[in-house]
Amino acid sequence: MPSFFSCLHKSICLLPFLLLFYCPVKAADIPQKERQILQERKEIYFRFIPPKEVSADTFVRLFSVDYFDEASGYVYAYAGERTFREFYAMEVDYELLTPPGLLTQKSNLNMLSEVDVAQLEAWDFYPTYEAYESMMAQFQENFPELFEKVEIVTLASGRRILFGRITANVEEPHSRPRFMYTSTMHGDETAGFNLSLRLIHFLLNNYDTDPRITHLLDNLEIWICPNENPDGSYRHDNSTLSGATRSNLSGVDLNRNYPNPIHVPVPDHQQETQAMMELVETKDFVMSANMHGGIECVNYPWDSWRSNERTHADHDWWQLVMHEYADTARYYSPFSYMNPSGPSFNNGVTHGGDWYVVYGSRQDYMNWYAHQREFTLELSNTKLLPASMLPDHWEYNYRSLLNYMEQSLYGIHGQVTDMATGEPLRAKIELSNHDKDQSWVYSSADHGGFSRPVLAGNYTLVAKAEGYPSLTFENVLVENYATTWLDIELGAYTATEFLDAEVGIQLYPNPVKQTLTITGLSGTTQIRIWDMQGRLLMEHLTEASEEIDVSDLPAGMYLVRFTHDAAVVNKKFLKK
Repeated sequence: MPSFFSCLHKSICLLPFLLLFYCPVKAADIPQKERQILQERKEIYFRFIPPKEVSADTFVRLFSVDYFDEASGYVYAYAGERTFREFYAMEVDYELLTPPGLLTQKSNLNMLSEVDVAQLEAWDFYPTYEAYESMMAQFQENFPELFEKVEIVTLASGRRILFGRITANVEEPHSRPRFMYTSTMHGDETAGFNLSLRLIHFLLNNYDTDPRITHLLDNLEIWICPNENPDGSYRHDNSTLSGATRSNLSGVDLNRNYPNPIHVPVPDHQQETQAMMELVETKDFVMSANMHGGIECVNYPWDSWRSNERTHADHDWWQLVMHEYADTARYYSPFSYMNPSGPSFNNGVTHGGDWYVVYGSRQDYMNWYAHQREFTLELSNTKLLPASMLPDHWEYNYRSLLNYMEQSLYGIHGQVTDMATGEPLRAKIELSNHDKDQSWVYSSADHGGFSRPVLAGNYTLVAKAEGYPSLTFENVLVENYATTWLDIELGAYTATEFLDAEVGIQLYPNPVKQTLTITGLSGTTQIRIWDMQGRLLMEHLTEASEEIDVSDLPAGMYLVRFTHDAAVVNKKFLKK
């Protein structure tokens, strides 16, 4: 049969009719068993074969599609009470499934309530919630020069979303690029929970002994969040992951809760989502990944479009980096690992929307709105992975995890500063004739550093900061697995730049100045300033670079006319 999701965006015209067709019904109309599940777990897990006459987009927008089995045609999905009511009213045949969080026996989870990270050798366990918090505290106590525990939010339940910030001399200021790994934003997908804790332990214990790890911590600031949805993981009891749910305590799928570029309406952002958005908006992460389970593959942007509709500006770079991850993992694992079947997959690699379209994913938010590079890592076919299988999955993946971190050190790196003061500037770093869909990056306002991972090639780079003329660098050469350094100083407009620049120059916002700086003059230049009502306010004749005192002018927009070597050019400037 044709792929269920091959018709995305092609049948949306059916939506108004369908909305009339499946108006919400009363909870009493839902069978007793389904009502009980929703009351206890806030979500229901089921599968169905979608009717041909209903647009695929209808289901993607309605509830949380878990995955699409291309061989059988089944869609596996989670739904909360409201969305399941709407689905039930459509009279589509479905089959209730045992939730993944209940498939693994408690005895196979090997929950430990006490963990001494200094003595850890075997990693075939999951921590209780209290043991998890204790492990993060121990990392900081045992490695105060390398590790800082960072809490980004305390949830209504009292559980916390914690990060480990890992870098050499962690308490000292620096300008290293920031990298992020997070796991288990779906609370019942737990392989990454253990692997993230083990990665923290591995990095800390191998610094100064393993040159590769030492290089990473000397040159990166690494943020790792082992569990982004602790309320879903410890759904009923802090002592076990048994019964874990995909959604958070409110029954919301966090990986459908982010703003997305198609502007599909998103309900109120959950505490977990808001905390993550506030973090990334201030930290300028270069690259990141979020760890999931339920299949074994790497999924790169975009989730919101199929590849024949839209690809990322760095699509070819993503192909290189994703195959590096998957190929390395496949080399160190059994043949079946990261080898899903179906036309959407190429040796464990898939473009998100080609597998199935998702709206509101964190991956698309990070790439579109946060200007970083994030992919979705699916670690295991089994969501709630038995603890005995965790060491094997570490062996399959840890080299790839390190490879991906190293990629954030390649490409174009540098610092943007004010030419006169040396102070760092926040600037837009854009690759001409390459960047699109907000794929450009920004330098940090704190230290001016920027990082632009990109495939090998010859690029034209443009740096733009408010209040400064843009600066263009041609023939910026990049090689794969190498770093190109480019430090950028932005300064005042020169007379020549005034003659060539576009109308609408802002001269004074960064910082507020009381002079109009004119440099680069050759020959006599007449400078006249009018207000926007056409009244001549100032006239000045000069043959040299100088600063013109405009302190008597009130704040506002002004028109400047330069008459230079018989050329007359009108420009606007803003005085604040």
